[in-house]
Amino acid sequence: MKKALRILFDRVLIPIVRSIQTGYINKYGNQPLKYQPIFIIGAPRTGSTILYQALTNYLDVLYMDNLACLWSRASFFGFWLSHKLYSGCPHDNFQAEHGSTVRFGMHAPSECGDFWYRWLPTDRHFIDNYEITDEMVNGIRREVTAVSDYFDRPILFKNMNAGLRLRLLHKCFPKAKFIFICRDHRFIVKSILNVRRTRRIKPNELWSLKPNDYEELLNLPELDMVIAQVYAIEQQIRADLSLFPPEQRCVVHYEKFSRDLVDMLGRFIGARKRSAGSLPVFKKDSPALLQSSYRLEFEAAMRRFSMVNRAVSRAT
Repeated sequence: MKKALRILFDRVLIPIVRSIQTGYINKYGNQPLKYQPIFIIGAPRTGSTILYQALTNYLDVLYMDNLACLWSRASFFGFWLSHKLYSGCPHDNFQAEHGSTVRFGMHAPSECGDFWYRWLPTDRHFIDNYEITDEMVNGIRREVTAVSDYFDRPILFKNMNAGLRLRLLHKCFPKAKFIFICRDHRFIVKSILNVRRTRRIKPNELWSLKPNDYEELLNLPELDMVIAQVYAIEQQIRADLSLFPPEQRCVVHYEKFSRDLVDMLGRFIGARKRSAGSLPVFKKDSPALLQSSYRLEFEAAMRRFSMVNRAVSRAT
């Protein structure tokens, strides 16, 4: 039964809705973009989900919720349907499972990778300049512009893959804004290791973001591999963020998450507060709670990583 409904949805409903929304896409998607999109980026397990939830609940911005994500191949209709049902009300959801909010309501904010996979490959995350096509750029730009201009609000995206696609986003939205989240690497790595154990990820496989040339990391011991993964992601982000001027970039730290930070980001985004929007209680990292055995293992892995980096630097 579920399979039949899925076939009906994919082969009948989606094509019908896409044909209906085409007029709106043509009308609004080809206009100048009134509000620049905002992207939350960073390594996995940096607190991006809770910040995304806080910003979308507290500020009057558009975002892809779980309902709109169901219609990711007809995104304009998805946003319209969500707006009709929820009328811009706060979602009041601050729960997630490793970034996923599917279990916590249709209005909860979604990463919605399916929206981006309409144009981008599913087997890798880094997109280099030579891979960028006019179809990608025009398709993404038109749909985002149509939604943003029709609803007269900026769109906030949290899809961590975006940090490895800044070269593409520069082609699509050269005036976009970025919120780059940083966190103490000890806690990022520990959190990733916990997820890996929970999901039973094999030692020679990456979980979450795959940086450029990630295959070179797969034969490393698990702890070393995760450290190298985080380093490579952040190095790529810092390098490619230089494509955008400083006024379009905002670096924030997990330890600084607070109401004051959210207010500052509201000014950075250019969004007013949402009526009745609330904020979560932001947690803080406590170095004192790190087990001494983990600290020693992490420090030893970092020394190995630094030695390899120095050797590579001398060789090049």
